[in-house]
Amino acid sequence: MTRENVLFAIIGLLFGYLVAFHLVVYVNQNQPARVASASAADSSGDLPPDHPAVPSNDVKDRQRLQSAAERAAQTARQDPQNFDAQMAAANAYFQAEAFDQAIEFLTRANKLKPDDYDTMVRLGNVYSSAEKFDDAEKWYKAALAKKPDDCDTRSELALTYYLRTPKQTDKAIAELKHSLEINPNHVPSLHNLSLMLIEQRQFPEAEAMLARLEKAEPGYEQLPQLREELDKAKRGASPDSDDKSPKKTQGD
Repeated sequence: MTRENVLFAIIGLLFGYLVAFHLVVYVNQNQPARVASASAADSSGDLPPDHPAVPSNDVKDRQRLQSAAERAAQTARQDPQNFDAQMAAANAYFQAEAFDQAIEFLTRANKLKPDDYDTMVRLGNVYSSAEKFDDAEKWYKAALAKKPDDCDTRSELALTYYLRTPKQTDKAIAELKHSLEINPNHVPSLHNLSLMLIEQRQFPEAEAMLARLEKAEPGYEQLPQLREELDKAKRGASPDSDDKSPKKTQGD
């Protein structure tokens, strides 16, 4: 997410903001699992020195997910009129992070049931995961035309504006504000609007939004991190700095 936005901050400081924001942006969609594992060297420590490297658990898990996706795809291709089979293959490929294949089977499912709302949202999610934000926008808007009060989907639409290059932060903020008009306590919208306001250096508005977020979900686990980002931004320090001293910026 190191994307330019020189309208609201100097380049060096803003780069630090965006690195930190990448860590806390709230995404509603189910992301493919990333399994933490020991290294291949650790897992093969008891093997002879000349033994071939043993794949790490992460590699094994990806292989398992890919194999499962290929089996699901075979079933779907054998029964191309089976909507559930197309969706199963799409979901399996999504978990394997094979987004193009997931899109292929979701498109098949959409052709079988063009009015199915969940398929439209899923297409938006997968296109967004693939960083094809124009396509994701198209499918989220199609879904919202059917269910305009779906705040989760509207929050995802906002992210398609925020994450693309160049950013369209104003559009993202407008969608999030619309979402909060529908549901004032919608946590994803409160979270993402807070971080966007911090990035744009609208500190009083960001503080008010964080107060609303705390009221909506008092135990929200990422609230301290968001408050820390706000404090660092207000001090003029780079959020990814390891020390507490403000960094010099252009013009100092």
